[in-house]
Amino acid sequence: MSKLVMTKARFFKSDLMFVLLFAVFAAFYYDTVLDKGPLNVHLWRQTDCLSMTENYANGAAFGTPEMHIQLGDDNQSGYSAGEFPVLYYSIGNLWKWFGKSHFTYRLFYLIILFGGVFAFYKSLKIVLKDNFWATILALLLFTSPVYAYYGISFLTDGPAFSFILIALYFFVKYHHKQALRFFYLSMLFFALAGLIKVSSLIAFIFLGGILLLETFSVKTLGNKKIYHGLKFEWLGFALAIITIFSWYFYASKFNDAHGFKYTFNDIWPIWHMSWEDVIGLVEGMKKFTSHVFFSRPMLFLLLFTGIINLLLWKKIPLFVYLSNLGIIAGAFFYFILWAPLLGNHDYYYVALLILFVGIIVPFVWYMKTNYPSLLEGRIAKIMAVVFLGFNFLYCLQVMQLKTLVKDEHHLFLAVGDQDFVKHMAWANSYDCENNWYRFERMQPYMRKLGIQKEDRVVSLPDDSFNISLYLMGQKGWTNFNHYSTKEEIQYLIDRGAKYLFISQPEILEQDFLQPFLTQKIGEFEGIAIYKL
Repeated sequence: MSKLVMTKARFFKSDLMFVLLFAVFAAFYYDTVLDKGPLNVHLWRQTDCLSMTENYANGAAFGTPEMHIQLGDDNQSGYSAGEFPVLYYSIGNLWKWFGKSHFTYRLFYLIILFGGVFAFYKSLKIVLKDNFWATILALLLFTSPVYAYYGISFLTDGPAFSFILIALYFFVKYHHKQALRFFYLSMLFFALAGLIKVSSLIAFIFLGGILLLETFSVKTLGNKKIYHGLKFEWLGFALAIITIFSWYFYASKFNDAHGFKYTFNDIWPIWHMSWEDVIGLVEGMKKFTSHVFFSRPMLFLLLFTGIINLLLWKKIPLFVYLSNLGIIAGAFFYFILWAPLLGNHDYYYVALLILFVGIIVPFVWYMKTNYPSLLEGRIAKIMAVVFLGFNFLYCLQVMQLKTLVKDEHHLFLAVGDQDFVKHMAWANSYDCENNWYRFERMQPYMRKLGIQKEDRVVSLPDDSFNISLYLMGQKGWTNFNHYSTKEEIQYLIDRGAKYLFISQPEILEQDFLQPFLTQKIGEFEGIAIYKL
């Protein structure tokens, strides 16, 4: 009995140590971020999520998601559906009860992020039976800048991946405990991940493929199988797929009914690209998205480890071998199906973090099983700690670049790409602080002019859905439809537009706008305001 108590105490101590280390990492990453609104690049997508959340806070029903931009129902509503809005709805209700706060939003996501990383750590403890390597690998995953950054952003990519990690933990528990309840918890979190980001389901598809193999009596784990049955397991996969399909079917019908779709919910394959697009994709990956995915040493480690794993045919169980091969294949098809977006949309890389799980974990398991003395030696552990420390510093520097740095000449030794530094500094300084944040700072001035929160406005030349509208807190229209005639502006007036905001002075010379520039009522930091 005393030995069992000592074992439990040791496991509890290791869990506590992991939580403390995670808290240290998070404290450095997020010390100046948690209370901030949309940051850096992709404000378009961030404000879409924030707009949906604020409309839930203002009383929108769960099944009728709504945005600030009024492009639905013949330009009379903002009804539009994309991913399953459970996160937007939950945070919207928190805003309703405690007041609107970006801190609440990011903290809510941080809790989910911790749940995902901690679940991965617990999975590794079961698989590797080693507290040290479970801690190192889980924290190493947390040094991915794209995960650290978007894990607490307003987009659903980070939470979706965290739910995948939680689903995998319950799947590991199912296999080791032979308890069906853990399998259905796994399917629940896979379904939740797919509902909010269907492209996150690479691991789900892989495990479905393993179930198919075992249905034909293939033993994928040596002389035994991963699954302990077939009937209830197939039912679980079917329920998850039906649940995900049902929501997107509903969203499609909802958007058709209201005539507005803010996200395409579809593939964008590589064969739609021209040769110039391919060159742009490669350049974008080289100078931007690859820096945000992982450090260069970590990328090389993934590459070489993946190749080594492929050479271990017949030396490791089929499931372990296929987890490397299948996840790599899944990532390849993911790339093919969404290639045009992967040059500059770094948040699309969150789903590809499953490569870390599918490549690194099988290799460490193989080494732990066949060469335990190497991994248990002091040299290997020191090297692992040093490598983790370097990647932590790298991630910290990228986090600073994406949130704080406004000087393009700032020196970042771990990043080493001045073009990347300049791009991040430009996004923070010019694009956000000097351009878009003017709309947020303008809110008190608007109230002094008599503009009420319920008044509809037109914001030009903003060509996004919601950036300027969300930041100024008004419903209305942006220049997403690229208005070019006075009849189009009059049409918006007929739909309730009361004020016109012009944020770039050069478009004041446009002929079609002249009839609407006769009643200027104010100007704020270069944004001219006209009454319609």
